[in-house]
Amino acid sequence: MLVVTNRATSRTPACSDSYFGVTGQRNPTYVACTVSVPKKHSIGALDESDERVPDPQAFFFPTRMETLDEQQLIARASAAQETIVFVHGFNVSFSEAVHRAAQIKYDLKFPGSVVLFSWPAGAEEGFLSTIDISGTYKANKLMAELARPAFSSFITRLTDTRARVHLIVHSMGHEVVLPALASSSARVDQLILNAPDFALDDFQRLAPALSKISRRITLYCSPGDNALVASERVNSNRRVGRCSRVPGVDVINVNEVDTPVLGFGGLGHGYYSGRAILTDVHQVLLGVDVRRRLFVRTSSEYGGEDYVLRK
Repeated sequence: MLVVTNRATSRTPACSDSYFGVTGQRNPTYVACTVSVPKKHSIGALDESDERVPDPQAFFFPTRMETLDEQQLIARASAAQETIVFVHGFNVSFSEAVHRAAQIKYDLKFPGSVVLFSWPAGAEEGFLSTIDISGTYKANKLMAELARPAFSSFITRLTDTRARVHLIVHSMGHEVVLPALASSSARVDQLILNAPDFALDDFQRLAPALSKISRRITLYCSPGDNALVASERVNSNRRVGRCSRVPGVDVINVNEVDTPVLGFGGLGHGYYSGRAILTDVHQVLLGVDVRRRLFVRTSSEYGGEDYVLRK
């Protein structure tokens, strides 16, 4: 797993939270993390353990880390001719981000390379930091905004190669990606947006520029996303991930396939890595038109979506 991160580092180098923290640094770090995949892994599952050294046969686990420079990482990423860049969302630790990127690559059976861009999301260790969600949200949003220059520089360098580059973004990761991408000279193939925690007015303003630099924009959204309901209260504006039609964007309502915690309640915000979405993403990456994809139907309601993803 190739990783670009502007998380500040400390202690002994490793693909771990003890080395990559929740504060930022100006110059990104470039590494390759070797990640074991559980023998009994099920599509969409993130098999993690709280143990310091978990069983690599049962859990996602980084087994080693190799330090690279930017040129080496871009050479490796572009060598496969097709690359996915994954950008995670709010309150995600470095380890979780690495595991999730590995899970997405494995479940998609993606033959090319996957690069994780990890910005300083998460909270400082300690009880008070853990329960102060509002404080963590504001701190994470600031870190996302500060990560834009590092992301812009990297994605521009990567797309300057001959590789076909796709972007998969989740949640607050859109605060990193969308403004940086819209103002860059980068060119991407598929721009895949999952539960964007991003102001609708700002997205509508950026959408024309994003449409010019990407072959297609696919937006997965859910009116029942409780995390974004909370975000709307904090930000006092409509969030893109709650479904609103935008010209030039395939807006797909995934409310039917979203399975909240224990079948009820829950945040309804983590659907992006589940079987239903990954099945559709696989077809997106193959270039299948939205009207011809399995399990997607045209919306019969005049609501916030163009299409609905069915079970």
